[in-house]
Amino acid sequence: MMTVDDTRPLAPELAASIEAVLRPRLAPYGLTEVQIVPGFDHDGDPAIFVDAEYTLTQTPVDANVLLALIGEVRDILAAHGEYRYPYIRHRFADEQPVRRVS
Repeated sequence: MMTVDDTRPLAPELAASIEAVLRPRLAPYGLTEVQIVPGFDHDGDPAIFVDAEYTLTQTPVDANVLLALIGEVRDILAAHGEYRYPYIRHRFADEQPVRRVS
């Protein structure tokens, strides 16, 4: 666990860069809102939480798309000297279809 108390928000342009990557990839699944907030992870380390809210759609969610985003967000943060780990929390409707992996 780190002892640094780093709860500073991301710079607005950095948050906008992250949202610009998320929106086109997640729009087919009903993305309505993105909130990016600092906090602490389960180990107490400083983290960035990206909360993605969705409305119900009939487009099945592709888990591979969701998983690939974490690397892209980490790359954006690293390019700006940001060391906090990003956690993307997807909040789908309970009835949201998910694509079956074969």
